[in-house]
Amino acid sequence: MTTEPRNVQEILADQFQLTAELSSLTGEYHRLLQKVAGSGFARQLAEQSNDDAALAEADRMEVAARFAADSCELRINDLELRLAALGRELAALR
Repeated sequence: MTTEPRNVQEILADQFQLTAELSSLTGEYHRLLQKVAGSGFARQLAEQSNDDAALAEADRMEVAARFAADSCELRINDLELRLAALGRELAALR
């Protein structure tokens, strides 16, 4: 079973939707990177204070922030791949 190729309008609509989502995720990613940096600074302060409880909490926050940023980066990479595929699909119609 074959499907008809999509028209330009459908591809452009998908590109627009993915671009909007990518823009939003990029802003979120930068916010998360700031959180990683801030939590790293908090960890450094906790290390200097010799407060084991504060250091454990700071380590936990830094790991959580890094995980969230890495997850967001993976989603961004996926969207970029999908956007490139739409570009190829659009070029194939010409």
